[in-house]
Amino acid sequence: MLVSIMLSSHLAALAEATADTLSSEIGQAIGGRTWMLTTFRPVAVGIDGGVSLLGTLAGLSGAALVTLTGTLAMHLPPRTALLAFAGAAFGLFFDSLLGATLERRGLINNDVVNFLSTLAAALFAAALLML
Repeated sequence: MLVSIMLSSHLAALAEATADTLSSEIGQAIGGRTWMLTTFRPVAVGIDGGVSLLGTLAGLSGAALVTLTGTLAMHLPPRTALLAFAGAAFGLFFDSLLGATLERRGLINNDVVNFLSTLAAALFAAALLML
């Protein structure tokens, strides 16, 4: 069980980092309308905490690809893969939430946001596996 938790956590962290990068880059390049995650009001592209449909879909697609690749490479059971993906998705939205709140206020920088969201993805996946 401990090995499954560790593998799922690591996979969730890698998938979240991929999701964050893809959602940011695709969202800024061709994302279209952007909303603030906390208020759902329109904001300019590139604002911390702003999300777009295309950016979010790109991030989730990247997380799914990393999760699938890791699952096949490590011969993980489908449940472990699904929970790793759930952790990555949680981390992706947690990243935007941190950006919309603490980063916009200047309390933390993007490096801290990235660290915390990746950690959150790993911990979320681990917690789900322990249930």
